[in-house]
Amino acid sequence: MRTIAGNLFTDDLQGDKIGVFFGTLAPMHVGHQAEIYKAAALNDGVVVIASGYTNDRGYQIGLSVEKRFRYLREAFSDETDIKVDYINEDNIPMMPDGWDEWTRIIVETVKRNIVNKDATITFYTGEKDYKNQLETRLPKNGQFKVSLMDRTVLKISATDIRKDPIGNWDYINRVFRRHFAKKVTVMGSASTGKSTLVRRLARTSNSPFSEEYAREYQEKSNVSDEELVVKDYIRLIQGQYDANSREINSPANNGLTIFDTDAMVTKVYADMWLNDVDNAQLKPLFDNTIGEELIDLILLIPPVTPYVDDGFRNMTTSDNDSRWAFHRHLLEVIEEYGFTDKLVILDAKGDSDDPYGYYARYLQALDAIQTRTGFNIKHKK
Repeated sequence: MRTIAGNLFTDDLQGDKIGVFFGTLAPMHVGHQAEIYKAAALNDGVVVIASGYTNDRGYQIGLSVEKRFRYLREAFSDETDIKVDYINEDNIPMMPDGWDEWTRIIVETVKRNIVNKDATITFYTGEKDYKNQLETRLPKNGQFKVSLMDRTVLKISATDIRKDPIGNWDYINRVFRRHFAKKVTVMGSASTGKSTLVRRLARTSNSPFSEEYAREYQEKSNVSDEELVVKDYIRLIQGQYDANSREINSPANNGLTIFDTDAMVTKVYADMWLNDVDNAQLKPLFDNTIGEELIDLILLIPPVTPYVDDGFRNMTTSDNDSRWAFHRHLLEVIEEYGFTDKLVILDAKGDSDDPYGYYARYLQALDAIQTRTGFNIKHKK
């Protein structure tokens, strides 16, 4: 009887014919998927195995074999006839000396994921050398076969993807895309045009964007800046993180995601309005959240625009001294968390037709995104 249709809870595979697809899978791409689905069509079930070691090709780009396993299991969460596992090769001799041990381990790995231990097991590989190595070592009892898959059907290379993920974006499995997405955060004090700039940058690049969660939360809760307490800030930190994460994981993610603020901005507000004891409670959450965000580019707007009373903003901090104090403290927080090298201050000046520099900063931001992230936005000045 099947349990929940997710690989974490999927029962061991049943049937007399089992396929095995294995590889580095850093990342998994549509070519891998096509081969896995072919194996699934030809068998009663498929065991997909990510194999790797510390400092392998995946590890070098931040995709450890354990992370690949997690991503693969998520990618096939609704496939009850595909089960995912992994092999950590750290205690196995380096290839080619490790083939004997690796073959023994992969057979054990397959068998612990299937019900019928005597099922016919077919290994699928696109490498002739792998086929020869396995055929030399697998038991000669008629239970095991090795099939060489035709890689000319979908000519896609994980090596090419690692070199240029944005240029090969359409080939990357959607779950793995989050690892390669470029993340841009627009920051600044209130009434600097952040939200408008975020929308316009996102629509120019056809990319997903998040909105400022604090505004949504405060309007819904009918609470002002000075009334926020620790539990509110916990919700603000998590709410903004979740809003940003949704865009990273969105099907609309084309390699670039743009966020309207993040936890560093929230920390500046907490420093402004909370006492030292309250801020000490929040520090571990700020540290963890900011460390998880892995921002690629920060676009910071100085407070050089008029402060607009929109009925929501706190007018007690609308004077220039308060706005610049916020800006300076935000710079300190960015430095504290080690993101200064990701920072571009949008200080471009406009002409007489653009006295507050809105269009000048828009163009500066587009250039910064292209230069700093490699994401190509075709635009004319």
